[in-house]
Amino acid sequence: MALDPEVDAAYPARWIGKVSVTTRDGRCLDARVDEPKGDPGNTLSRAELEDKAMRLAAYAGGASASEVRAIATRVWALADVPVVTRLLS
Repeated sequence: MALDPEVDAAYPARWIGKVSVTTRDGRCLDARVDEPKGDPGNTLSRAELEDKAMRLAAYAGGASASEVRAIATRVWALADVPVVTRLLS
């Protein structure tokens, strides 16, 4: 890993991602992402958010898959609820 002046100068306004890989046969492969997934200009879809929540809950042992699905259903419906009460029991 090496400091990249362009990436460093853009932070924190932008979170540019750059990578260079040299393969065993000597090829150099470069890639960059100007708006990483999850940034305001490249948001996660609902399915991606639910998948991420599911994986984090499973990893931490914080909630079962059915509990995560239940809270996701309630969260997506919040815009239609006149008064927000407790989301979890």
